[in-house]
Formats: sequence, C-alpha cells, structure tokens
Amino acid sequence: MNQKQKFTNIMGLICLAMAAHGADFSLSDGALRLDSRNLLEEIPAEITSQPDPTGNGVFLKFTPERPGTLLKSKLGRIAGLKRFTSCHRDEPFWMLPRVGTREAQVAPETQWLLAQTEAGGFVMLVPLLTDSTVFTLSGGDEGLQLSGETGDTAVTSPGGIALYVATGTDPYQLAEKGAKAVMKFLGTGRLRRDKPVPKFVDDFGWCTWDSFYKEVTPAGVKSGLESFRAGGVPPRLLILDDGWQDYRKMPGGEERLVSLEPNKERFGGDLRPTVRLAKQDFGVRTLLVWHAFLGYWGGVDGAGLPQYDIQERLRSFGPGILSQQPKLNTEYWGSAVGMIPPSRIGAFYDDYHRRLEAAGVDGVKVDNQSMIESVSQGLGGRVAVTKAYRAALEMSVAKHFDGRLINCMASAMETYYLSAGSTLMRTSVDFWPKRHESHGQHLYCNAQMGLWFGEFMLPDWDMFQSAHEMGAFHAAARAVCGGPVYVSDTPDAHDFGLLRKLVLSDGSVLRADRPGRPTLDCLFADVTKDSVPLKVFNFNRDSAVIGVFNCNHQPDGAKRPPVSATVSPADAVGLQGEEFAGFAQRSGKLWRSGRNQREALELAEGGWEIVTYSPVEHGVAVLGLADKFNSSAAVQTRTWEGDKHLSVTLRDGGRLLCWATTAPASVQCDGAKVDFHHDPASGRLEVNILAKAGIRVNLQW
Repeated sequence: MNQKQKFTNIMGLICLAMAAHGADFSLSDGALRLDSRNLLEEIPAEITSQPDPTGNGVFLKFTPERPGTLLKSKLGRIAGLKRFTSCHRDEPFWMLPRVGTREAQVAPETQWLLAQTEAGGFVMLVPLLTDSTVFTLSGGDEGLQLSGETGDTAVTSPGGIALYVATGTDPYQLAEKGAKAVMKFLGTGRLRRDKPVPKFVDDFGWCTWDSFYKEVTPAGVKSGLESFRAGGVPPRLLILDDGWQDYRKMPGGEERLVSLEPNKERFGGDLRPTVRLAKQDFGVRTLLVWHAFLGYWGGVDGAGLPQYDIQERLRSFGPGILSQQPKLNTEYWGSAVGMIPPSRIGAFYDDYHRRLEAAGVDGVKVDNQSMIESVSQGLGGRVAVTKAYRAALEMSVAKHFDGRLINCMASAMETYYLSAGSTLMRTSVDFWPKRHESHGQHLYCNAQMGLWFGEFMLPDWDMFQSAHEMGAFHAAARAVCGGPVYVSDTPDAHDFGLLRKLVLSDGSVLRADRPGRPTLDCLFADVTKDSVPLKVFNFNRDSAVIGVFNCNHQPDGAKRPPVSATVSPADAVGLQGEEFAGFAQRSGKLWRSGRNQREALELAEGGWEIVTYSPVEHGVAVLGLADKFNSSAAVQTRTWEGDKHLSVTLRDGGRLLCWATTAPASVQCDGAKVDFHHDPASGRLEVNILAKAGIRVNLQW
C-alpha cells in the first residue's frame, strides 16, 4: 500500500469515527455522505434522508411515484464495498446468514446488512417497517434494491421511512447504538436489555420434541424424567412440546385445534396429573407447553370452537418469500388456515392460557408465528395483524404466566420490533439429529443473529441431544451462547458427563452475560464453507469466554481438512484490561496472555474448543471451575483485601482453577483449611472443592 492509499484510509476511518459523535449526514446528487465521504451512491430521487435524533446514523425515506401494495425501488451501491454479511429470510419463519463481495449477492428478504468498505470501516443497513409496510433489501446487477409489501391488496402504502443507515469502526457498537436509534424512532417495542429475562432461562431443561415428536404421552414424560434423575442431572425446566393438544386433520390436509383441553387419547383430557408428576415427583420448577400462534399448524376448527368467529383463509405469502420457496402456500400444512380474526384473538389467548394456568402450567412456547403474514389479506395487512396478535399474546402471557414465553418460528422483523413484553426468541431452524450437514449451519446462524437481532431479543439456540455424535459440539456452543440450555434426549440416551459440564448441582446452568456474537475475524466469512472457524465471544462480568468451532461439512469423508484458528483477549470486543490468563477447556492448557497475544488452535471437522480469559490482579487470575465449560461464570464474587488476601465465592463445588505467579501460603474453604496444588512452571493453581452452592474460598499469600 502506498502513502497516498494509507492517508486516504486513515482519513476515511477518522470520518467514520466522527459518526459516533453526531457528525452530519447528507444526501445530494444521488450520494449519501458522512461529511465528505460517500457511503451510498447511485441513490434515486425518490429516496430522501431524515436525521437520526440520537446522532448515530440517518434514516432514509422512500416516496414512490404512486402508492401500492408492493413497492420497489433501486437503492444504489455501497461506496467502496469490500465484503458484506447479512441475515435474510429464506422462508417466513427463519433467517440465514449470507456473505458476499457484491451487491448482486444480497438475498431477497434481507432484514439486516453490514458492509466492510475498502477504507476499513463499516456501513450498516437496516430495513424498517411502518404502520402498513415491511421493507426488505435484495441485490441485483444494478445494485441494492428496496422492496416493501403490505400483505393486503386493500392496503396501499405511501412509502415512508424505509431504512436506517449507520457507519463506524466498531460493528458491535454500531449494532448497539443503532438498535437504540431504531427502537426510539419506531416506538413499537423495547430493547432486550430493557426487558426482564424469564427466570427459567437459568435452569437446565428438557424438551419432549425429539424424544417423542407428536406421540408424547404422560408415561413418556415420566420415563424421561426418571432417566435424567437416575443419572443425577434432573431438569428443572420441562417443555411439553407438540402432541398434547386436541386437534384433527381436515379434508384438505390441515391440522386444526378442536378444543381448549388436552387430547383424550393420550392425556385423558387433563394436564394436571402430568404437571403434578413433573413438579412434585421430579422437582421441575417451570413447565412450559407448546402451542401455535394461530392455535395449531392449520389454525382452529370453527366447528369445534365456534365462539372465536373462525375464518377460512387461504395462505398467500409475499413475493420475496415465494421467490425462494415457490410452493410454500400449499406445502407442509395444506393451503388453508382456520384463522381467529384479530378482534377475537385476545379472548382466545386469555381463555386458553387461563385453563393452562389452572392446570399448573407456568408458560408457553408459541410456534409458527410468521404464518400470520400469509393470512393478513382483507384484515389490514401483515403489520396490523401481527401487531394485534403480538399484543394479545404478550398481554395474556403477562397476565397468566408472568411473561414466561419462548417465541418460535418468528423471524420476521415484526416480532423483533413489535415485542414490548417478551424477551426470548428461537433464532435458527431446528436441531436436526439426522442431518449431518445442519450442525455447523445451526451454530453459524444463531451466532450471526446475535449481533443485530440480539439487541432486541435474547437468542434461544434451541435444544440438542447430549448423546448425539455432535452433542459436545452443540453443548459447547450452548455454554457460550448466553441463552437457555435444554436438551431433547430420549429416555436412557444421555451423556451425563457432558451434561455436568453445563449444569450445576442445583439444576441451574452457567449462562454468559450477553448474546453470543461472532468475532470480527469470522464475521464476514461463511464458516460452513470457508476454511475459517466460527468464533463466538461472550462475557462473565470482567472475564471473556470464546467458543471456537469448525463448522465445515464435507460430504466426502476423505476430504475433511482441519481449520486453523487463533484466539486472543482482543477477540472479545469490550473486554477491559491488558493482562490475562487463558484457559483452553478441551486441551486443559493454561497460559499468561497479553491483550493482543494470540494462541494457535487447529480443529478437525466438528471440532471445538472453549477458551476463557480472566484478568490478572496482583499476580493472580481466577479462571473458575475448570470442570465446567463456561468456567468463569461459576465465580460469583472475587474480592481482594490488600494484595495478599483473595476471597472467591463460587456457585458450586468442583475444580477451582487459578493462574498464580507464586503459591499461596494457605487456602480455606468456608473457613476450613483445604489442600491445593501449585505448579510454579505453568502458574497452575488448583483446589478441589466438594459440590454445594455459595462456596467461599479464601486464598492467603
């Protein structure tokens, strides 16, 4: 790089950094600029700019030549585009990551895009929604395209604020500040950090789905709980998934709810015995049951539940979805839905949830949510209908279950931006036990979703099976994801040694502080195809945890080269300090590390590692319980009295690991002197502690 290029890049970075301090955006002559630097080019005249009151970005308004139910406009090109990463819906219910180097590679239904430019900074593009219209991005040979749809031929859109644009040198700050700006502007929901997290996310759970699918029975639930108890890792959260409801198959193939009571064939029309069994006999603290947003997969049967004014409606998804899934209006669940109109959905949820509450149920997992956009015709369009359904659902869940809700199959932007009362969201398609190619994609998708969409909802990375050949791969990912940890093990098919690396003796899990997000060095790679590992970083107070995964899948088993990686404290953007100790969970290696020092790893296909970095204070770093995947999350408090006396409170017993320049003079556990081992060559200090909660360890030098 010559001196002129270096100067140009430095000036570009300076301009980008000014964006965080309210620098001026302008749109003229087809270019969106930050001061004198172009961000977007070739913008058509029907797109104008509007200031962001927070000073972090700029809003773009689209005014079409004439209102319509489907709107399209060229948006232009990203100036100096080097590469991009994005999340798009390939079907209504889920998003997938996509990366590329040209605008033409941007997929239909893109709901978030982050571009890296030749100048070294980042430009973030976020399509928005209005009262009537949902906007998305796509790409083509002429650059980016902006699309808008109402979902109702009777609702024409005049356009509106369609896009949020921000730029800077730190993509994680861009997401955090941009989310605040978007939610302040929309005023339709709340950010994740402003909403309470249901307490059950801190408990180990079991979901019945992969164990029994729709053939779940009370006897099956009992056998599963007995199996966990026999292994000494009983779940405190139970999710009774699909199969308990009373439904029937219609002539067109649709399955519809016929009663608000459980099915008689398997549950005898009453959930109370199963709830009592789980709670009284097996110590389950929270029991959630599954149901669909529209009642069941095909909605509600009007003959069985006439009080809700059921309407027969044909599914009709928008062009962005159908361009990728052309048969979706008829596949999977038939072509028709027995729909409860928005005016009656509040009564339905209230009646349904009241019965569940009376049976002892503590909350719900609500599935198939994005189906709603396909049946909004004649009802005011997808935004209005989804808003009515979401408000009714969250109101009922708050009333009957104190907010205990898992949102599922709900990755349309309406769920993220219209949810004022719920926090938890499944962010990827299911864990597929028999699809070998799916496991790396599963982790990749969830991690990528955490960067932007994790600002609005806490990502739920879904269940997995501990005894599965990829069980440890998934378990390690759940340890760093920041969301709930629950499995779908079949009875008597468990890896209890693996589960104990996630679960404490009281049934809780060591959950990291934030949504897990990709590190910068893999953010713009397709880690399922490129020879690049997925690295997911998170925090436990002032310590960092980094999961490293080989997500490649090669169908030809003879051609499975390993991937190389490096890890560093600097990978965890926002980690404070300059000196750390690093601990690799699988290899057991312990080392001292400067902030920018890198440790090399090599991972075979399906391989993984978890690295914890804890700060060094007075020559000591507390890594936590080495026999847990997220070791430093087991440290509740760490207090120094002077520079010779360290007090550590742990959430459980186990193998306490520290790095120390010298051996302590003594170690006490809850006031009693205990043995320890210190290796002066490596600095490894270990103390074995019997399991119980709230353990205080005092180390004296």
